[in-house]
Amino acid sequence: MVPPIAEAAVEKPVIKDEPKGEKEASKKIKKKSKKRSKSKKSKKSVEDTVAIAA
Repeated sequence: MVPPIAEAAVEKPVIKDEPKGEKEASKKIKKKSKKRSKSKKSKKSVEDTVAIAA
């Protein structure tokens, strides 16, 4: 019974650390995507209005 508890204790911090790294990476990606979306907003807005009209 002791080994599974130790394994669970080791797995929990690893799982907590992984999402933090993913969130940081996603934040960086979101910042880049926001900058890109700003330049493409004029094109996207036209495409969106056409898609909504269709």
